Amino acid sequence: MKRILLLLTIVLMPTFTNAQKASDEKELKNLVGTLQKGWNTANGEKFASAFAEPHDFIVWNGFYYKNNTIQNNSETHQWIFNTMYKDTQLYYAIDKIKFLNENVALLHILGAVTAKDKMRPKDPQVLITLIAQKQGGHWKIVSFHNLDLEVFQNEEMRKNSPVPPSVMYASWYSENTK
Repeated sequence: MKRILLLLTIVLMPTFTNAQKASDEKELKNLVGTLQKGWNTANGEKFASAFAEPHDFIVWNGFYYKNNTIQNNSETHQWIFNTMYKDTQLYYAIDKIKFLNENVALLHILGAVTAKDKMRPKDPQVLITLIAQKQGGHWKIVSFHNLDLEVFQNEEMRKNSPVPPSVMYASWYSENTK
């Protein structure tokens, strides 16, 4: 009987692990969706709800908000939605989800912001690296780093790239065809 239980445990454990991983991946994709919905509805509170208390937030231009609060994130994003990013929409394509352990995940996301009346740009504008942590049974962002993709702003840089940008950022282009 013990051998049967041991055998069943060995056989079924990957099934439970894969099911949990699929569930966590879905929740992480929903977390990224929350960011996008918050931006696209100009709702700072919704956008900031994806973050942990506290979290680090690094903007594409180098501004570094260490130990940022959800309240500050919400207010800051509401301000930019009402001013410099008024009437814009955000596009995201998740490039990678890697579980560092059962409670920590690394995500790479390609993104772009356009005016509401514009189509999704041909090339991504930013590469986001975020670290999410499972807290109280739910995933929250503990670190967010938004990197400007200069390779698409400089033709010489694009030509001299060691790997063609269309290969480096293939998930953006595969998403663009959907």
